[in-house]
Amino acid sequence: MPFGEKKDLDGQDIDFNDIYEYFFKKTIEELDIVCTRCDEIGESGSIHEKMIQQIYQSDIVVVDITTSNANVYYELGIRHALAKGVTLLIRRKGTIIPFNIQGLQVVEYDQSRFRSIEAAKGRIHEIIKQGFRNRKNDSPVHQVLDLNIEPEAKPLGERRVYEAQLLNASDMCVGLVTGDIQNVTLPIDVWVNVENTFMQMARIFDNSISGIVRYYGGRDPKDGEFRDTIARELAEKLGAKTSVSPTEVLVTSSGSMLETHKVKRIFHVAANIGQIGKGYTPIGDMAGCVVNVLKEGKNASGEDMLTSVLFPLMGTKSRRGSVMEDRVKLLIDAAVDYLASNPKSTFRKVYFLAYTDRELDVCKNVMENDNRRLKPLTEIKQAGEEPVADPQVSRSHGPGKGAG
Repeated sequence: MPFGEKKDLDGQDIDFNDIYEYFFKKTIEELDIVCTRCDEIGESGSIHEKMIQQIYQSDIVVVDITTSNANVYYELGIRHALAKGVTLLIRRKGTIIPFNIQGLQVVEYDQSRFRSIEAAKGRIHEIIKQGFRNRKNDSPVHQVLDLNIEPEAKPLGERRVYEAQLLNASDMCVGLVTGDIQNVTLPIDVWVNVENTFMQMARIFDNSISGIVRYYGGRDPKDGEFRDTIARELAEKLGAKTSVSPTEVLVTSSGSMLETHKVKRIFHVAANIGQIGKGYTPIGDMAGCVVNVLKEGKNASGEDMLTSVLFPLMGTKSRRGSVMEDRVKLLIDAAVDYLASNPKSTFRKVYFLAYTDRELDVCKNVMENDNRRLKPLTEIKQAGEEPVADPQVSRSHGPGKGAG
């Protein structure tokens, strides 16, 4: 927005510092959101560098197009190029909207009329809330071009657990577990391992859940010897067949992970198809993978009752590596639908692994918007556990950790 006193196109003086302090900032902070104008950042360096960083990194950018300020339009163009949303346009009553942005939603205000200011505040609140809730693309650039210019996702070092109970079954819940799966030592009965239709596990140092499961399940914690327990069992389960059908599930023991990670079983689900010269590609029915895993729980009974399961966010990454919310929603919806339709299921708790901050934000958003079937998401306090990551295992923290 413009700073200080400026004249509008009619020659009237406008104090934009007052408008910012007493209108924009107060309105936004009523939503418990930190509101910052670029010139307020008390750091050394170029204001242009700080401005571009803020435009790129901020969850919301508010743009006042009053006075048709060239700098403001330049900054709006940067925002539209760098981010899909939430970008909120505001104008003083009477401001002419240029042709190229006439199709965008603009909130109008008249600083001389209290009623106008109050109405504008209400619209600002509504647009920001909807923007967070629906994550709608409001950038004309991103509506046309398939761009991935999201801030780099950060691995979550701290393990946290969140649960949302089903409204129609309070003893059932869908939840989230954060961080590196190597450090998950919660007593979760089943881990889901995303495999290919040939059920060929990854190499132990590959950056994948399959490699992690193969290593910890096959390594004896007493003598450190690697015996490849889980891969051998999986090969035996496959038997004379060379492959299984997409979404099919094979079950093995957890090998040494029963002791090191408190996991009873590994459910291997065929979620990828191999192609000669092209590697593996995800199948189209990830929801079917979720359902088949949960169905498999009924085959365990008695002392080996399986009541909790941990899924990776399988098949949710785009070609460019960003987390696709619609695919995350398919997985979570499949779990909620299954539990709601099968009240006698042995599984009572279904968790999804969020390895990065971006994955956690997307999962939370999906679950918090499902208020007709789920209660509010609550963080569950757990007793502290020591990380079990083997110092011999050096892995890059890439996208494979969360997506399998």
